[in-house]
Amino acid sequence: MKQFKWFNSKTAIIIAGILLSAYLILILTVTNLGQSRLKESQNSALNLRVSNYTENLSFFIDASEKNIANLSMKRDVSTYFSNLAAGMSLQYGLGSSLFNLTRTIDNFTQSNKMDGQLIYSRVLIVGVGESVIVDTQPDSAFDISQLPFKEMEALSHKILVVSGEDGPDIHLLQTIYHQNKPVAILVASLNTDVLIRMLSTQEHHDSGSCLTLVTPVGDIVVWNSLNGCVSDRELGTTSYYSETSRIIYFEKKVVSTPFLLESWFEPVSEQDIFTSAWFIAAISLLALPVFMGLIYLMRINNANLVLQTQVELSSEQQQKLAIQNTQLHEEITKRKASESKLAYQATHDELTNLANRTHGMARLQEAIRAAHATQTQILLLFIDLDNFKQVNDTEGHHAGDLLLKQTSERLLRSVRSTDIVARLGGDEFLVIVPDIQHQDSAKLVASSILSVFEKPFHIEQQEFFVSTSIGMSIYPKDGKNAATLLKRADTALYSVKDMGRNGFSFYDESMNLDVQRNFALNVRLHQAIQQGDIEIYYQPILDLSSREIVAAEALMRWTDSELGFVSPEDFIPLAEKNGLIHRLGDIVLLEACTQAAAWQAISPIKIAINFSSVQFRYCEQLQSRIVDILLQTGLPASQLDMEVTESLLIEQDHALMKMLSYLKQLGVGLSIDDFGTGYSALSYLQKFAFTKLKIDRAFINNMTTCSSDASLVSAILAMAKSLQLKVVAEGIETEQQATFLQQRSCEYGQGYLFSRPVPAAEFTRLLLRQQHNIGLVERVEQAG
Repeated sequence: MKQFKWFNSKTAIIIAGILLSAYLILILTVTNLGQSRLKESQNSALNLRVSNYTENLSFFIDASEKNIANLSMKRDVSTYFSNLAAGMSLQYGLGSSLFNLTRTIDNFTQSNKMDGQLIYSRVLIVGVGESVIVDTQPDSAFDISQLPFKEMEALSHKILVVSGEDGPDIHLLQTIYHQNKPVAILVASLNTDVLIRMLSTQEHHDSGSCLTLVTPVGDIVVWNSLNGCVSDRELGTTSYYSETSRIIYFEKKVVSTPFLLESWFEPVSEQDIFTSAWFIAAISLLALPVFMGLIYLMRINNANLVLQTQVELSSEQQQKLAIQNTQLHEEITKRKASESKLAYQATHDELTNLANRTHGMARLQEAIRAAHATQTQILLLFIDLDNFKQVNDTEGHHAGDLLLKQTSERLLRSVRSTDIVARLGGDEFLVIVPDIQHQDSAKLVASSILSVFEKPFHIEQQEFFVSTSIGMSIYPKDGKNAATLLKRADTALYSVKDMGRNGFSFYDESMNLDVQRNFALNVRLHQAIQQGDIEIYYQPILDLSSREIVAAEALMRWTDSELGFVSPEDFIPLAEKNGLIHRLGDIVLLEACTQAAAWQAISPIKIAINFSSVQFRYCEQLQSRIVDILLQTGLPASQLDMEVTESLLIEQDHALMKMLSYLKQLGVGLSIDDFGTGYSALSYLQKFAFTKLKIDRAFINNMTTCSSDASLVSAILAMAKSLQLKVVAEGIETEQQATFLQQRSCEYGQGYLFSRPVPAAEFTRLLLRQQHNIGLVERVEQAG
């Protein structure tokens, strides 16, 4: 038992004291370590929260920009600017396009919401001329001068932050292109309340936090429940003022935006657990009796309870953080899927699921790079449906959409799996055929595509036959880049359209010259109409028996300062295509009737005016205009002759029949112009109350030398006589021709033998000279 003599009460107390001191030191160490770990956990959680905020905001703005980009490529947007570029007025189609565009913008604004709030507080379309085309808040002023028009000509999109009445306003700008040229800026104003709600989802009033979104023109206060965090509204800045330095501060950049997210957080309150120096000193100095040891043990136990509580709180926070991380992972997965869907929608046509214009051009550029590396050729086919607009207008847009879907399916079946089919927009498609061997192979591809359109389309239990026109270009012969190849295929397509459609053509250099002239002609014709450069000439129509002027045909003449004399055969078909024929027709009708009314005082002559079949597409408006001008000028209706071509009669409908019948009742004369060159048929003469027909100059020129033409002219004259119709022969140039016609009872003639088309003043002198000669004859007869 001697070995235990050293163990006495003093030794026990010392040992107990040492053990208790060691235990105390251990407890203090564990406590300090626990507090350090708690601080680290809090910092990590706050850092993750702020990172989550910035990532959500970056993704939201990126998705919004893509959403705005998709809106700029909507069909109603492109249709409006196409109609605007075509020179349409609000009366002839632009108004309808503007209405559809406004409805699309309103639907877009109302359909994009987050938690019941509109994502875009305002959406505008501003033209490059700094005029507002569409505005969802037309009653609220918008400073257009703040838009960077010059900068947006080189950019497709931009985030613009400007100072507003209630702080910074964030605008998403998207350039709208038409034919690869910027024509307008789409402005979408982000709802600041949506941004604030997104950046404060995890904050509450007891959290002790302050978040500020820093923009180039000032700060947006997102959340403030922290004492000492002060925002200066005039300076647009936010700062933290406090005597303590224990505040937690983060500053994070919002990726792909000009924004920073500043945040201040109050740390968890720290508790001093047995860290008092006096307590440690007392423990060291006292003898630590048993009673104090028990108390000491009890205090240790209490400290353990406090530490356990803190550990449990830390564990609970970690569990919450794990749940939030799981939810964040799920949200990221959903957003990635949504992003993939948006990416697909951005590169594919919504209706046909073909590659859209942008993606199709990118695929063409990729094919060009591959062909350049392998020294092969590429065939590009620009395909346009013939008469698609007629199906769309008569059967509705739904039928037109079904036709486009079936067209895309037929195109995919008619090409190889390695070929690329894209929809450029409307009824235009693009087919890219890599590794084409020679031109004969290209012809086979085009012929194959044409053949698939020979079968009827079945749409809503109806059959439609729709042909197609194809323009082709070949890399590298016709161009070295995608834009040039597309432009030249389009030029070839334009040539096919002019040749009658339902065919194909390769690009040729001469086509480009024709296109350039037509483009210049189109521009100059608009200017000529605006500046009043279109002149009206008058060619006399004579009674062949008396050789007296009985009528005048009004003819348009245009001499341009740059293009020189432009034949009506060039600019009238162009005006029929671009819609200017209505303005030209109105100019001729008003000026010719005004002049004819003035000539009635000299001689009771008639005025013959040519009408294009395009003008009769709006029969009611044309009828009303003719009646108004007759009343305005005072010209009797019986002194007006309407000359129409036979092609108009092919497209006869109830409205046309009603109009011609009404004008006939007023006394207006009706003549068939260029009879024999079109779809001549006796049935037309029976259905319409015509008073005259004009024999085309092509038959008159050769009738004295060609027996077949002479027989044809004689047959026309005999037929007209049996139907009690008067006949006017055009293009009489020799006295032999005039005699031939007069012998066969042709009543009237016109041509260079009698007079060329002359201005109104010179025609007036012809009438005065004729009246003077008549007066002399009468006086001679009276004297005899």
